[in-house]
Amino acid sequence: MQWFEPYPLYLLIMAFFILFLSIVLLKKPNNLVRIFLSVSLIFSSLFMISTAFELYIDDLDAMQWLRNIQQIALFLCPVFLFGFAREIAEPNAEKNIMYMTYLSVPAVTGIILLLTNPIHHWMRSSVTTHTVWGLSEIIIKPTPIGIIFISYLLFLTLLAVFTFIRNMHDLPSHLRTSHLLSSVAILLPLVSLCVLPFLSVKIPGQVALAFSLMSVLLIFIFKRYDFNSIWPVSRNKILESLDEGIILFGPKYTLLEINQAGYRLLKRWMPRQQENLMVGQKVDQLFTNKRILEGIYQHLSISFEWKVELDEELYLQVNIVPIGYYGRDIMLVVLTDITEKKLIENRLYTLAHYDSLTSICNRHSFIEKYNTMMESKEFPVSFLLMDIDHFKQFNDQYGHIIGDQVLKEFAIALTEFFMPTKYCSIVGRIGGEEFGVLLHKDAVQAGEQANRFQQKLTEHSIFVNGEQQEKITVSIGLSTTDEPISFEKIYKEADKALYQAKRAGRDRVEMINA
Repeated sequence: MQWFEPYPLYLLIMAFFILFLSIVLLKKPNNLVRIFLSVSLIFSSLFMISTAFELYIDDLDAMQWLRNIQQIALFLCPVFLFGFAREIAEPNAEKNIMYMTYLSVPAVTGIILLLTNPIHHWMRSSVTTHTVWGLSEIIIKPTPIGIIFISYLLFLTLLAVFTFIRNMHDLPSHLRTSHLLSSVAILLPLVSLCVLPFLSVKIPGQVALAFSLMSVLLIFIFKRYDFNSIWPVSRNKILESLDEGIILFGPKYTLLEINQAGYRLLKRWMPRQQENLMVGQKVDQLFTNKRILEGIYQHLSISFEWKVELDEELYLQVNIVPIGYYGRDIMLVVLTDITEKKLIENRLYTLAHYDSLTSICNRHSFIEKYNTMMESKEFPVSFLLMDIDHFKQFNDQYGHIIGDQVLKEFAIALTEFFMPTKYCSIVGRIGGEEFGVLLHKDAVQAGEQANRFQQKLTEHSIFVNGEQQEKITVSIGLSTTDEPISFEKIYKEADKALYQAKRAGRDRVEMINA
């Protein structure tokens, strides 16, 4: 046999090339995915090197020892390929190393039995040689125990493939190709063992050839698709760095997964709940909001704002989306804290619709509410236009600070008397010392209520400088309508009535029908 046989030389070249790349993979930044893949490739190259030398030599004892080295690589490579697949599918160093440790026990046991086979003969029943393409290799007939260990290696290979395929459903579509190709690559040695013996073409060192193809394909996938090197680490980091709470519920409506932001939000209304105890709980144990429960139980895709009833204000944007997963529905709930945004919106709304001094409706909001009453066509509607008597004297005599105090106390008295929740009334500051009240009452009823308010006002005194008491009186103009009219028109009529009340001596109610 020539020393430089082309086929064994090819195996050696590929083996050292793969060995070099496997070492390169360990460069920083390294992670368990890189490490597991690198170790798998080192075992693959070791298998190829020992196979090439087995094909070169003719000494039976040396060939058996080279075959033992192949078996070491063959037993351990699937364990690290499983770790590689598992770390991609579910990055958890402690858990995955524990799984690999358990799975490696039978593999290491098989290696020990192989190395000690000359003593007990439990793994190999016979060893012979045969020649293909002018190259000699040994043929081993395994014992039943040996077949069991070979079956275990096939099981580990299929387990790694299953892990990749199972994780494909949990990936963006453009990343699924990497998992599919990785599964195909890992299956190549298994296919070579199961298919090639039935073909008419005989290839020496066929498993080593399959390992070379597997290694090249895995390296290509690793370099071509950044998913294998980045996604396993970044996936958890991305989820944990999000401000949004990400919550997943399974088909039985139990909590499957939650990120830190989601845990912090749920802690707001469940302060004593521990994170590790949340997983597995039913959705109705975590939420009481009817729309959330309805969305999850009915598998709806909905989005809404939720004001959480707590001592402190908390507003959440809730998005619920059903996710298809192995033919089952996983419900994704995304919670976004919009409290700051809502507080700003509420503040802007308050500034736009309420008087900053008295905290009742301003002119703009009052007119809006009047127009809404007109659109509802519920008549009659009465409009009380009030003006505080001699208000200018308060300002001139005591200053604007006391004047503002008068306006505030009058607004409080007005709101307390007309009680919007009881009378369905609307109270507002029209401008300056002018106030308005809208009532669903006819002119007589509205006039009577206005007179009672004036009487109530006589019992109210304002303390000036903490000592002197001053009484507040108010003149009221009343206008009533039984049909939709503009605010300008009803205001004009009420203003005429108010003018008459002032001319008649103030502290009076005068009315004009619009």
